[in-house]
Amino acid sequence: FQSGQLGLSGQWGHVKKAYAVANRLLGDIIKVTPSSKVAGDLAQFIVANNLTEEQILAEAETLSFPNSVIEYFQGYLGIPPYGFPEPLRTKILKGRKIEGTNLVTFEGRPGAEMPPYDFDSKGAALRDQHGADNIREVDMMSAALYPAVFD
Repeated sequence: FQSGQLGLSGQWGHVKKAYAVANRLLGDIIKVTPSSKVAGDLAQFIVANNLTEEQILAEAETLSFPNSVIEYFQGYLGIPPYGFPEPLRTKILKGRKIEGTNLVTFEGRPGAEMPPYDFDSKGAALRDQHGADNIREVDMMSAALYPAVFD
């Protein structure tokens, strides 16, 4: 579906080959959602921009990678068992800070550096915004886990 949305449906064979390249560039990570999405996004980026593995390694500092790839290298999904491929990670991140922090990358488990979530105040805000009868506990969890989608 996503390949079709990007105008790549006629290049499915290229996308599949690029997935193998993306896998190598990402460090042969375990593919489960969301890491498989990162690999797929990178594969489609490779095909859409007609890039080779060598070009990505050489030009990483100047390429505009998908956000999922940037967040992967920042450690949003955790740290892969064998670490991140360097110097690719450093080139892609270019000192870019994680939003709302002074960190370039997470060290350890990403959630460990977050402040505790205030369910009471978020629930009150959601009830004010949407009406008390329209917000259930499952809605509060959805808003906590996927704020951009919920709002």
